[in-house]
Amino acid sequence: MDNEFKIIKDFFLQLADIKNSMKLSNDAALLNLRNTFLTVSTDMMIEGTHFDGSENPKMIARKLLRVNLSDLAAMGAIPHGYLLNISIPKKNSFDWIKEFVAGLKIDQKKFGIKLLGGDLSQSKKIFLSVTILGKVNKKIHYNNSAMEGSNIYVSGNLGDAAFAFNYLKKKNYLEEKSRNYFMKKLFLPDPKIKLGNFLLNYSDSCTDISDGLFRDLNKLCFHSDLCANIFCSKIPLSSYLKKILKNSNDKKELWQTILCGGEDYQLLFSIPKEKIKKFETQKLKNVHKIGYFSKGNGIKIYDTENKILNLTKTGFSHF
Repeated sequence: MDNEFKIIKDFFLQLADIKNSMKLSNDAALLNLRNTFLTVSTDMMIEGTHFDGSENPKMIARKLLRVNLSDLAAMGAIPHGYLLNISIPKKNSFDWIKEFVAGLKIDQKKFGIKLLGGDLSQSKKIFLSVTILGKVNKKIHYNNSAMEGSNIYVSGNLGDAAFAFNYLKKKNYLEEKSRNYFMKKLFLPDPKIKLGNFLLNYSDSCTDISDGLFRDLNKLCFHSDLCANIFCSKIPLSSYLKKILKNSNDKKELWQTILCGGEDYQLLFSIPKEKIKKFETQKLKNVHKIGYFSKGNGIKIYDTENKILNLTKTGFSHF
């Protein structure tokens, strides 16, 4: 049997939606969505850019699936299935894929999603890509519809993943409990699928924070032609990061990481004036107001002393 077919049969068939994927035997999937709309997103992870290759393949797989699920959450969509493209070195293909598939299997079960198809190839470095499909009714979240006076919210703590990424580069000392916490935040983001869908009844704009709060918020500002006013005193931080910030000799640099570092995969959204009162009576867990939209352009960030904070970097860019 051809090695490619054997890998598909031995490893990936167990992940598949047998009916829609046609047992991964064809070159395309066939979907029957029954009067709903399909939303599609794709993301890739590349060795040397997103990970260094030494990480557990199981963790890489789970992060790959979760960052794509986060894109669906930002649209308000419910996951339907995904396509997986994978290219890895031949030398470690079977062992690596076995662990990688184990990771996918865990999160497929957690998020109720199945593999629909994909492609498999060989390369000098690891290249991974997921195209994820979600179902949604006529209403979705947009990036260009925020309104003046809308409050700005985030769905959870910011900065943990970016701090973890910097920690890995600098290899500073951290207590084991803290190190484990930050590594989990970096490799296991928590896509807010239910919240994203719930917000369809309230929000006037929504995105997920992948490239950093500043950069992703700037996207909402640009497309909605508004100015965002953000207050550091309102930014939710974990107890671990609060402790590090308190003891830091360079608080501005750490705020730079928190605001611009990325990899949070929290939802960033706004609620229009006429819906704020009703929304806040919902008392959603771990949802925090961090500012508001006003006339103008760009972003104004106020530090903990209510002074304008000027940032030297504004977030992750692919180029």
